[in-house]
Amino acid sequence: MMKATGILAAVAVLLFGLGVSIAAAPSPAIPPEAGTQFSKTLAVPERGFISSDPGETWEQGLLSGNGTIGASVLGRPLDEIVVFSHKRMFVPERAPILPPLTSTRLFEIRRLIDRGLYAQAAQLAVDVSEQKTFLYPDPLMPAFDLRIKMDVQGDVSGYLRATDFRTGETIVHWSDGRGVFERRLFVSRADGLAVVRISGPGPGLVHCRLELAPREPDNRRFKANVANLATTTDSNFLTFRHGFSRAYPGSIQGLEGVARVAARGGATTTDGPALMVKGADEVLMFVDIRVLDEFDKSKIEATKKALADLPLNYGEFLERHEKIHGEMFLRMRLDLGGGADHGLTTETLLAKTTDAEPSRALLEKVFDAGRYNIISSTSDLPPTLQGVWAGTYDPPWASDFTHNGNVPSAIAGLLMANTPELMLAYTSYMEWLAPYLEVNAERIFGARGIVLPSRSTTTGYNNAFAVSFPGQFWVAGAAWAAHFFYDYWLYTGDRKFLAEHALPFMEKAALFFEDYLYEGPDGTYVFSPTQSPENAPGNTRNQMSFNATMDVAAAKELLRNAIAASRELNVNRDKIPVWEKMLGKMPPYLVNEDGAVKEWSTPKLTDNYNHRHTSQLYALYDGMPEEIANDPKLQAAFKKLIELKIERHWSNWEKQGGFMSFGLVQLGQAAASLGDSDLAYRCLVPLLNRYWLHNLASMHNAKRLFNTDISGGLPAVLIKMLAASDPGVVRLFPAKPAAWPSGAIEGILCRGQIEIKRLAWDGKKIEAVLRSAKAQELSLFAPGEIKTVALKTGAGSIRDMKDVRGRKLSLPAGREVTIELELK
Repeated sequence: MMKATGILAAVAVLLFGLGVSIAAAPSPAIPPEAGTQFSKTLAVPERGFISSDPGETWEQGLLSGNGTIGASVLGRPLDEIVVFSHKRMFVPERAPILPPLTSTRLFEIRRLIDRGLYAQAAQLAVDVSEQKTFLYPDPLMPAFDLRIKMDVQGDVSGYLRATDFRTGETIVHWSDGRGVFERRLFVSRADGLAVVRISGPGPGLVHCRLELAPREPDNRRFKANVANLATTTDSNFLTFRHGFSRAYPGSIQGLEGVARVAARGGATTTDGPALMVKGADEVLMFVDIRVLDEFDKSKIEATKKALADLPLNYGEFLERHEKIHGEMFLRMRLDLGGGADHGLTTETLLAKTTDAEPSRALLEKVFDAGRYNIISSTSDLPPTLQGVWAGTYDPPWASDFTHNGNVPSAIAGLLMANTPELMLAYTSYMEWLAPYLEVNAERIFGARGIVLPSRSTTTGYNNAFAVSFPGQFWVAGAAWAAHFFYDYWLYTGDRKFLAEHALPFMEKAALFFEDYLYEGPDGTYVFSPTQSPENAPGNTRNQMSFNATMDVAAAKELLRNAIAASRELNVNRDKIPVWEKMLGKMPPYLVNEDGAVKEWSTPKLTDNYNHRHTSQLYALYDGMPEEIANDPKLQAAFKKLIELKIERHWSNWEKQGGFMSFGLVQLGQAAASLGDSDLAYRCLVPLLNRYWLHNLASMHNAKRLFNTDISGGLPAVLIKMLAASDPGVVRLFPAKPAAWPSGAIEGILCRGQIEIKRLAWDGKKIEAVLRSAKAQELSLFAPGEIKTVALKTGAGSIRDMKDVRGRKLSLPAGREVTIELELK
């Protein structure tokens, strides 16, 4: 039970007693809606969660978003804070700075590396640059708070809060001596604004104070960056506006927020920067946020007029939003037998789960939560480190787009988790960055093509470097980005996208390697200078290096995909032989004395396992290249590396809380690609148990630092454990652990335009419902020898294969086919 303290009681008297009313006016009538009378308890959403404790910080708030506007609802009954953010709220800190002009001294840097003088090479690279310190891009910061103070009679009891993943609604539910109160909020994809409803137990019982206020007015960066702050109120509107003191041409120049307030019954009055609502049956609010490209051209009046014209019907807005958001979210469902535990609060589930007995109900919920968080973070931009949410003017790592691991983890599930249209946010952002990336290639390396920096927001210039962090020389980024372009084609079959977007981007990425690579004494290519993301070799302790295994793997994948795309489109006949010749000169994978794949493909640099990144696993993040699939010894070396890194995770867990979360995603992805169920499960369990708060927001470190990496990464690892695909091939349960003897998953998207509508298993019995967008022949593989197989429903045919684990299926276009399998 929450006790109304003396302070709360005093606040209630001050706010709702006999204070002075200014500009009192009745609000427009809100039509009564069904469902405004509430039971004493809050029902658990069928797809969502309930929580028994309000948030203490913005990181613990209930999350809602439409990819453009984000809201974090702390869920405090009487003194609520809703932290609003906007996808473009990258606060200008400095005008863009060109990347370092190291190209004219590149030969000297390479010579120093050849001599083993890595620290001197890193120092020279900074000395010749006008930029002397590491610079983050413009950071993502919060917009403002909506602060809601409620009155109270007696004690607060029956408190619960919830998020409904299907509707995107956040719900705060409590009772006092008068009955049940609720606040509901969602951010609409259909209408581009946030909608809030405050309801009470009966007529005239809603009394509240509403205010739009700065998030951190005393923060030094707020004071340094914000200018001309102004808030206004009238009987039906709250407004918020400020500019940016460090704005530059092309940056955002300011921010505006407008909230329309309408009460059914009762009246609204102004009280300084706030609106007072007294005696209402219900309060409805619409909140819109605009970033300004021209500060002197305010949009407040136009926004107020647009909001004033909206119908006052919460259910109508929710229905429109759910039609879009809910349709995407409901494409997938996971059932591992969580059962009755679905009714438990997240606090109870998190306390109950253990490494020995991970909670299946919690796993099902975080699978849903991860997909919900990523969907809610994505519109025409991909998720930042914090998705679309922000709550501080000092965001870790600027809450930017970190490309050397974090963003790829966040978007890892977009295709396989059946939201391919959201991948276009990522590819379009990469295309927007491309002119900056060409400048990086030219100035840093004297090369054509493109170089993606490790981080970006409002520009793509590479300023993320220092003597101790030679990030200007990380060269795998554009090739990694190209993977997602090509994969979109493999999943969707969108030939127009392949011709107009994927291949042009791949060509630019490949062009860089044509200029950057040079032959060493043995005739193989040398990748120098480079950085294996954020790690230093054990024998140099300096991140400046050469022949990073990640670079080699990414370049090979890029060239193979560029060749395949060119042949598909019958273009680049002159380029294909060039790329094939380049593939023949790539350095081989090397194995160290521990039997693990080396992070640098050279005997000159030794490994350092005690690091959160595992970039040398790149080749296995999303499949298995033929050269590894055909080499059991190489597969064993990759497995050995994963084992060693997992051991380091548990060792670090005892000392300092383990690795960052996306490091485990990388390990889990690679383990699933290798078909090792034990290793994949050993990665998934700590991802489940250590990196989620009671609002089911994912964290970067164990239980701290709000971060959406594993909101995308955990579902991706789990899906890869249950299904793997290449065009014309689907493998069922490549890494399903023994801990899941039965279950079902719906909605897995596969390469080759195939959807697994439903995949269910119970012991050795498997049922798969498949739908292909085109007529095709499919090789379907089970995890063991198939005893019997039958076509249960749908047209098509089944034929035997030499491999006793597989069958050839003939699939019709656009029609479901149900296959039943039993294993020996």
